[in-house]
Amino acid sequence: MHSKIIAAIVTLAVGVANSFATDDSLYISKSAFMYADDQRYTMWGGTPRAQSDLQLWPTVAVGAGFGALMVGLHVYQRNAWWDETNPQFRVIDDSEYARGLDKFGHIYSSYIMSTFSADLMMVCGLSHETSTLVGSGMGVAYTLYVEVLDGYAKEWGFSPTDAIADVVGASFFLAQYHVPFLQNFTPRWSYVPAQWVGDPVSNNRQKIFIDDYNSTTFWLAANVHNLLWGGARDIWPDWLMFSVGYGIRNYDAVDETGAPVGVTRRFLFGLDYNWLRILPPSNVGFVNYLRQALNYIRLPGPTLEVGDEGVKFGIFYPFAIVVPL
Repeated sequence: MHSKIIAAIVTLAVGVANSFATDDSLYISKSAFMYADDQRYTMWGGTPRAQSDLQLWPTVAVGAGFGALMVGLHVYQRNAWWDETNPQFRVIDDSEYARGLDKFGHIYSSYIMSTFSADLMMVCGLSHETSTLVGSGMGVAYTLYVEVLDGYAKEWGFSPTDAIADVVGASFFLAQYHVPFLQNFTPRWSYVPAQWVGDPVSNNRQKIFIDDYNSTTFWLAANVHNLLWGGARDIWPDWLMFSVGYGIRNYDAVDETGAPVGVTRRFLFGLDYNWLRILPPSNVGFVNYLRQALNYIRLPGPTLEVGDEGVKFGIFYPFAIVVPL
């Protein structure tokens, strides 16, 4: 029995390897696979097929891995939110929930799920265009699936505004393919535990990082170099970007008397980085894919904060040194 399992695994691995050892003429050129004038990479560091040709073994491997990921996410979220259910489906308007930060989270999640799904479809052998269309569909389908299950959760409900945000995220990913100018604007996410920077933490909610609003910021990064023209483009470094972000503090936090502190908003404006221009290309294809993935997160950097708690500037925001203005 064990020998049969090992043989099956070896056969699968050989099949996957052979599926990628094909004629380069079957794939689009590097110049046709770009994102905001930067080289884009599939998960293996190459380019997608010119015409869709579903590959058996990569599809089997992707299906097994993606299925396991979906099951894992379902179990994780069930333990976090769906452990107690309602017998009836509920619709709840939570447009003011977490001062709107939750909506940006839905947009980002749907966008990233669409991007990741499309990348998987390219591995399976679908063309760039088809992968983009299927990936956006998978992204919005998963996030809406989560929203529907929220409708049966005891403490939650189906949120129409969440569903709209899910559609917006997947639609923006799809629109970037058809309107390349939009590739100059990339959703980003940053997470720094509130206690690391001396901010209040949630006292009542389960401390789950994807639901930790006091530690989360969502950004939209602009490729400034591409948006400039003439001499200004020559002056601005091509690796330096600019991001606008939104975050909150004191969500579900109380003071020493047990009274709610009150949620405060913060609007952020900071310099950002294009990691595809900073980190040199690698001979290892997957490393290039990771270089590309870094552009979906925002790392600490010079940032101006304008919000309910005043105006601050941080060289390595959100970490000190922070100077009140």
